[in-house]
Amino acid sequence: MIHVIFYAYGAPTSIDDVEDFFSHVLKGKKVPGPMLDNLRTAFLKSGFPDFITSSSGRIVKGLEILLNERLTEEVKVLNAYKHTAPFIVDAVAQAITENATKIVTLAINPIHSESGGGAIHAEVASLLEGKDIQHIAINNWHLNSGIISVFSDRVSRALNWLPKNVQSNAHILFTVHSQPVDEERNKPYIEQFEQLATAIANKVGTPNFHITYRSAHGKAGWLGPDVCARIRTLHTNGAEGIVTCELLSLTADVESYFEIGEECKEICKELNLPFAVSEFPNDSFDTVNALAKLVEKSI
Repeated sequence: MIHVIFYAYGAPTSIDDVEDFFSHVLKGKKVPGPMLDNLRTAFLKSGFPDFITSSSGRIVKGLEILLNERLTEEVKVLNAYKHTAPFIVDAVAQAITENATKIVTLAINPIHSESGGGAIHAEVASLLEGKDIQHIAINNWHLNSGIISVFSDRVSRALNWLPKNVQSNAHILFTVHSQPVDEERNKPYIEQFEQLATAIANKVGTPNFHITYRSAHGKAGWLGPDVCARIRTLHTNGAEGIVTCELLSLTADVESYFEIGEECKEICKELNLPFAVSEFPNDSFDTVNALAKLVEKSI
């Protein structure tokens, strides 16, 4: 039996879980009151249940259906998270109990990072050490043609939503979460980000795209340029429209949802720039289908 573990950073299932979620992020420390208030406000602001909780659960269900239709061996697909239950160790334990012969690990992040895909692959490999279970870690899939098609579809829709008279001079700002500057550690992260952004822009057919970062909040020594600052620079240089697109994850988290959406929209409103945000791939059929083909090919 094949088990696929689909990994994401964390997925609180209730607003009451937010404190425990971030306490786990802080390695068990109590979340300071003002910080907790801000976090709860952010989660409540959208009016939706947590995006990753919703989408990752549906992605898993869809993957299991498609893979069992396409493969002769039975497939079970499991969610696992870094900072909320079920944790990676729980998913591996379940797979072992259910007599897994292969365990495939796949992160929700197309772009590899040590805390993203690197975390699950390493932890699962450690948990399976000495066991007669094959581990297949799906790495470096940022240039997978199916995933590029999914993202380019979203970007094209956002670009086409802008007034026709500004589309030729509209600019796409691709984003990922900023990181503290560390040349050796940042190198694969930046390279994969730039490669994925370039591949999407080429498929969309536009040269007007930019590599930007979010979440640094003006902190010195973090990767830039900042997406909000770049919008202002582009406006000064004559840009007539803005599209933002996040590439770190298939599904929005609360932070990325507001940072490339509401925050950028407010700046564009101030500058009188037409604006659209590219939808996240989420749990749509084209996303799940692309992931199923990726897993099938890897097996």
